[in-house]
Amino acid sequence: MDTVGQAERYLRKIVAFLYSWLSTDGEVLGYILGVCHFVGSMTIFAMVLVSHTLYPVVWFQIMVFLLLLIIWAQHLFFKVCISIVAEQKLTNNEPPFFQIIRDILHIQPTEFVNYFLVAETVWVGCFSLELIAKLSVYLYEYYDLVLQ
Repeated sequence: MDTVGQAERYLRKIVAFLYSWLSTDGEVLGYILGVCHFVGSMTIFAMVLVSHTLYPVVWFQIMVFLLLLIIWAQHLFFKVCISIVAEQKLTNNEPPFFQIIRDILHIQPTEFVNYFLVAETVWVGCFSLELIAKLSVYLYEYYDLVLQ
């Protein structure tokens, strides 16, 4: 069994279980998942901003980096977002996330996906370099090394 299909099926079951009190219709559940996907994406973006401005502690930055790394790896290796596949199978139509992107950003979803993967790769690369720099500074201070 393919990994994407299995993960997507689990995601659909989780959404159906969590929102069964609201609806059992697949299309409604697909739109709920699409909105949750969009809100989750914006929350992660806000966490990156907060981890560099308001709360720049290392443990929070590592947590955000690991979350970004997992999402980036999923997008890169599976060549698809599992949430998008689940939304599409629930609604039997275009994923609601793409409709939200088209309405808010006025950009075609195929262009958005390509731009987002490039931007996500840059974010993960820069974030990893930043954490390596923080580790280097910590090690220099810990071992009382002097930069000359």
